[in-house]
Amino acid sequence: MPARQAMRLARCLMALSLLLVLPQPGLAVDRGRQVVVTKPDDAARLMDAVENAVWAADGTPASKAVYVVYSTDCAWSKRLFDDTRALAGNVQLRWIPVAGSTAASVVAGRDAASVANAFAGRAARAGDASAQRALVYNHGVMDSITYQLRPYDRSKTFAFPTLVYRSGKSVKVVAGNPRNLAALSSEVLNEPRAASLVPAGIALSAQPATLLRSRNLPKWAHLNETPMMFRAAPSPQAPVIDDLDKDFLVPVSGIVGTTGWIEVAPWGLDKRKAYVHDPLMARMALLDYRVKPQGGQWQALATVQVREFPDMAAHVLETLPPGVRYRRSGVVEHAGRVWDQIVLYADGAVGYVAR
Repeated sequence: MPARQAMRLARCLMALSLLLVLPQPGLAVDRGRQVVVTKPDDAARLMDAVENAVWAADGTPASKAVYVVYSTDCAWSKRLFDDTRALAGNVQLRWIPVAGSTAASVVAGRDAASVANAFAGRAARAGDASAQRALVYNHGVMDSITYQLRPYDRSKTFAFPTLVYRSGKSVKVVAGNPRNLAALSSEVLNEPRAASLVPAGIALSAQPATLLRSRNLPKWAHLNETPMMFRAAPSPQAPVIDDLDKDFLVPVSGIVGTTGWIEVAPWGLDKRKAYVHDPLMARMALLDYRVKPQGGQWQALATVQVREFPDMAAHVLETLPPGVRYRRSGVVEHAGRVWDQIVLYADGAVGYVAR
C-alpha cells in the first residue's frame, strides 16, 4: 500500500475514534478538591478565560475579584451566595452562569440583583438570543477550565460552584464551597486593573456568527505537527477548549464568513461546536467550481503536483513522475485554469492537476 494511501486509511480510522479520544466537556475538579496553578503562563491563561466570561458583578471592591462558575439551579451555589453576603466590601464575586433555568437572566443583567433574583426564582426563565449566546460562551469558559487543568487534575466531574482567583503569584481553583469563607478575602490578590475589566465575552457573544455552507469540506483535517487549538468562539480572544493532533479529522458544520474561521463539531454534529482558524482551508471550503464529467485515461507528461482542490494554493496530495497513468473522472474550469480531476487513490478519492 502506498504511503499516502496508508496515511489516508490511518486518518479515516482516527476520524472514527475521535469522539473516544477527545474528552467530553464538563470534567474538571471534583467537589472538595483544590488546585493551585503556579506556572506563570498557565496561570495567566486560566485567569484570561474567567476574566473574559460574561459575569455578573456582586459586591465591592472590584480590585479583589473571585470568579464563580455555577448553575442558577444549584443548591450549593445558592448557599455560597447566601453565605458570602458578609464579604461585601472585602471582595467582589463575579458570577459566571453556565447552566440553570434562569441563567440567561444573569448574563442579561450582570449585577448582584440578577444573581439574587435567579436564585430566588424571580427571574425570567427564557432569555433573548444574545443572552443565550452569552451562556454558550460561558459554557466554553467552563470547558476551557477543564482543558487547562488536565496537567494538574483528572477529576471526573465539574463541581458547581467552582471558584477561580489570583492568590499571590498563583491561581487557585476551589471546587465547591470553601470551608473558610472568612479567610477568602485575605487570600485574593489585590489587583487595581481588575476594577476596570470589560469582559471580551460580551462583544464576542453579542452577534451570531455568520455561517456559510461548506461546499467542499465535510471534514477538516489538521496537517501540522503543532496541535491546533479549538476555541469557544471564532476569535483569538476566545478561550481554548481543546486541541487536536496532526492527521485527525473533525466534522465541519460551517464556515464563518470570510474570517478564516471554521466551525467544527468535535463531539458530534448535535453537540456544542468549536472553532479553528485555518484561512486556507476555509477558502477552499467555499470554492465555487463545477466538475464536468469526463472519462478516459490521464497521463503525466512531466513531473506534476496533484492538489486537493482545483486551486494553486491548495495542499499538494502527491507529486507524480512523468509517464504515470490514472483514470480521469472530470474536468474543471476555475480561475482561468483548466484542471483534470483524476482518481488518485483506491478508495475513490480524487485530486486535481492543472493543465
